[in-house]
Amino acid sequence: MRRFSQTAATSAVILTALVVTGLVSTAPASAAVPSPGPGEAVVTVRVGGDRVDDATVAGLPGVTLGLFAGQADTTPTATCVSDADGDCSFVVTGALIGTSPWVGEVSAPAGWFTNDSLRTGPGSGSGSIDTPYRFQTPALAAGGTYRSTSDFMFSSSNSLNTRSNGVWQQSRANPPLPVQCGMDVALVLDLSASVGSNLPTLKSAADSFADAFVGTPSRMAVYSFSAQSPSIEDGSGAVDENRPALQSVSTQAGADAFKATYAGWGLGAGTNWDAALQRVAESGVHYDAVIVLTDGNPTRWGGGAVHGDGANTHFTDVEAAVFSANAIKAQGTRVVSFGVGSGVSGITSLNLAAISGPVPFDPASYNVSTADYFQIPDFSGAGDELRNLALSNCSGALTVVKQIVPATTTGDDITGAVPAGAGWRFDASATTAQATVDPGSATTTDDGTGAVAFEVGYPPAATDATVAVAEVQQAGYTLVQQAGANAVCTDLTTGDPVAVGAGGALGFTVGVAADQAVSCAVYNRAPAPAATVQVDKAWVVDGTSYANGAQPAGLSAALAVSPPGGGAPVAQPFGSVVAGYQVGGAVTVAETTALGATGCSLVSSRVTEADGASVDAALPYSATLAVAASHYTITNVVTCPTAPTTPPVPTQPAVSTGTLADTGSGPGGGWGAAAAVLALLAGTALVGVRARRHVRRD
Repeated sequence: MRRFSQTAATSAVILTALVVTGLVSTAPASAAVPSPGPGEAVVTVRVGGDRVDDATVAGLPGVTLGLFAGQADTTPTATCVSDADGDCSFVVTGALIGTSPWVGEVSAPAGWFTNDSLRTGPGSGSGSIDTPYRFQTPALAAGGTYRSTSDFMFSSSNSLNTRSNGVWQQSRANPPLPVQCGMDVALVLDLSASVGSNLPTLKSAADSFADAFVGTPSRMAVYSFSAQSPSIEDGSGAVDENRPALQSVSTQAGADAFKATYAGWGLGAGTNWDAALQRVAESGVHYDAVIVLTDGNPTRWGGGAVHGDGANTHFTDVEAAVFSANAIKAQGTRVVSFGVGSGVSGITSLNLAAISGPVPFDPASYNVSTADYFQIPDFSGAGDELRNLALSNCSGALTVVKQIVPATTTGDDITGAVPAGAGWRFDASATTAQATVDPGSATTTDDGTGAVAFEVGYPPAATDATVAVAEVQQAGYTLVQQAGANAVCTDLTTGDPVAVGAGGALGFTVGVAADQAVSCAVYNRAPAPAATVQVDKAWVVDGTSYANGAQPAGLSAALAVSPPGGGAPVAQPFGSVVAGYQVGGAVTVAETTALGATGCSLVSSRVTEADGASVDAALPYSATLAVAASHYTITNVVTCPTAPTTPPVPTQPAVSTGTLADTGSGPGGGWGAAAAVLALLAGTALVGVRARRHVRRD
């Protein structure tokens, strides 16, 4: 630690180490701040940069602060420079003892900028105050130490517009947008009550932004905020959940799916820029740009516990948002703030700039791609500028969006097409002399967009060129033409179709003007997945169900199934799994039934199950294979006559001289007994005849 002497005109500069450990006032470790010597006072200021978490801001080195005799003075009487831990301390002696100087910022280090004043006042935007970002110390007494986190600057009173948490803010320089057509964007939507009846228009502006990215390699995420983030709807308590994961908007279907994620959001209450920006910073997702769409100044701060009065803007409401925005910028992400409506007009630009950057949108120069903040009268106009921002780096560019068509489609039907995955290569070259295309080859990645982009360079004094594009086909896929062309091309700015020329079996040519953003869709049909066919047999005989092989003897059936690729059905065992088919292909099953000499009758032979669903279809049966493992069941219903009953063999009764008893009609009686009697009588008569014949011979 170095200590310097001081005259009445200058104060000492002390560089000490101080860890910035929180927005809420806590005394720093005494070793980090010099102790005042005889006749000295110490003024120490915490200087912050990036937010670490809800209660922690990292210190920022290289910030020059000064002590000023008056709030509006421009020449400091003393300066200090913050060290690596963000501590800046003055040792005051001489004539400054007994005075109450103002602390102000002299300069920010490279890569940062100073916010000399912020807008405070009612959150509605009325009564705005351009408030200098300077803080007066108490009267400095020899032997005293004055900390920004407790003795000045810091305040917990919402009655003071200058309420601060005692950590000095400055803003990171805003990273530029990537110089490319297409980007990854997080959209941050203000759902505070003041949006009111403009909520549908706000959503429409967001929709315009998403639709503008169709045809480019772009993805989007969306966040909500009111008094907190995600926003909680006032009244219902519904939570409008943040969706930090990037969703592809390279196709209209993708953009529509993204828009549906916030279509049902409602209004909350309060405006907390800090909470929303914290959620973005801590998401773990890298975005090229974060677009904050708001209609009011912040009246709350804090990503966990919420602070502020919800009605007025204080320094602390903006300071907290600045630290969170810095954390986003530290990730290489550009923050662009859109202030929409009268509530964020005029000097609200100070606060919009503090979280983004100092460059306003200028319609005259049309600096849409380099402007840090926009002030737009209404949400309809915001939608227009958001669309322009989306396409700001697409002029003179050609994007190709590869889409995969389901194998179940035929002809030029592209229903259900989705962006291709990684590995689809497109080669591009200029057919116009002296024109260039960069890169000469591009391959889709796994980002979900299925898109690649090419930048066209034009010959001297020329403003258009023709580009030839050819894809490298993948095994099993087939190009799906549209209206006889290998691609469908569109001017993204106007929405008009762009003529497509021939380019071989897998290519096309297209003209790209310097003021055009052209996107071409190329469709390929996916190969059908492999499929198998299995047919089982069931029997129902006289109402009793039997598995195949367990049916009564004499009943049998033979299966025939059409082979993969088509043709007449050929014999296959029931229950066998036949491979070689493709999903979307056709199969025909048939059978022949044999009933033998059973005398049984076949009532029906029908398909009763297909892929787990009950059906009732006649044979032969044809089907389109809808799943990878297709299964069918054929059920035969058979009836058989009752088998004849063989009568019992009668027993020869003993001869009796008594009267025949009435044995009834049961077994051995009735007709059986009568038969026995008749046999007995016949035998008696036969004996008599033989006796008479014997008498005559005598």
